[in-house]
Amino acid sequence: MVDHQRKAVRPPQFLTPQVPLAPYTTLRVGGEARWFGVVETIEELREAAQFALQTALPFRVIGGGSNLLVPDEGYDGVVVQNAMKGIQFQPVRTDIVLVTVGAGEVLDEVIAEIVTRGYWGLENLSAIPGTVGATPIQNVGAYGVEVSDQIVSVECYHPASDTVHIMPASTCQFGYRDSWFKTIIGREQVITSVTFMVSTTPRPQLTYADLARTLSASASLEEIRSTIVAIRKEKFPDWTRVGTAGSFFKNPIITKALATDLKTQYPDLPVYPVSDTHMKVSLGYILDKVCGLKGYADGGVSLYAKQALVLVNEQSSAARINRFEKVVTDIVSTKTNITIEREVTLLA
Repeated sequence: MVDHQRKAVRPPQFLTPQVPLAPYTTLRVGGEARWFGVVETIEELREAAQFALQTALPFRVIGGGSNLLVPDEGYDGVVVQNAMKGIQFQPVRTDIVLVTVGAGEVLDEVIAEIVTRGYWGLENLSAIPGTVGATPIQNVGAYGVEVSDQIVSVECYHPASDTVHIMPASTCQFGYRDSWFKTIIGREQVITSVTFMVSTTPRPQLTYADLARTLSASASLEEIRSTIVAIRKEKFPDWTRVGTAGSFFKNPIITKALATDLKTQYPDLPVYPVSDTHMKVSLGYILDKVCGLKGYADGGVSLYAKQALVLVNEQSSAARINRFEKVVTDIVSTKTNITIEREVTLLA
């Protein structure tokens, strides 16, 4: 790491120098952070952020590391893992409840609690690894539901002004696996809690084929959750045993004209309308049926044999993952004229 001349400032006690980041990500790659620590309160977050500002070091916050690629050279700055906890339920109508959740809570544990209480809205996001604070950034989604569908507001800490403020969902600029928090200015915010709106009124979202084949329109919350957990267990590798970030690539959104052309060539290609002019297509299908890449492996990196959208890392490196990604991207572009993008975030 390059050593810069910086002020002599005493770090908070919870920060440790030169900590490898690979164990804090599910891909299990990456070098050291100059400083690393776990924060459990806004005050600790503030201490870490202000230390970074005072020493002119870059500052990043991570959650469960399930959607993160850390470079092999590491991060020459301050990295903290957000472990802020807490869940509060606030009924606002007979059928509507607001749930405010600390950013460090495990998403699936929160969803399990919400389902147990009989509240609808987040059940389709069951079994997605990671913490709640990361969900607005990525606008996490699965099986026809995006987390932005249920977000009311996001509480943030702004290190530069040393203030905490509330952002209504309408200001978060949510898009497909995207949000304002991914912009240059948005990255300066640290999410401390998220407030969701859930309902006691049954609202099953069963449009995706995997669910429609298995469940009836009268399926219960518990049935939907258990079915999704089973499907994801079958389709995705166990992230506690192998290096993976789940879906490494985004499903591409393309013009209707290109989608129609591909559908003509491949009638079974799943397509989903997103606007009058564009369609979302299944990259998993394209990688498997069009490009023949399901199970493709090179240098310890592979596309999962049961779901081609999923990248698996076995004792490899970030550099190898990047090279592998380029190979896959080039093949898809040549075969379909589609430019695909990674879903995983680079720590930079």
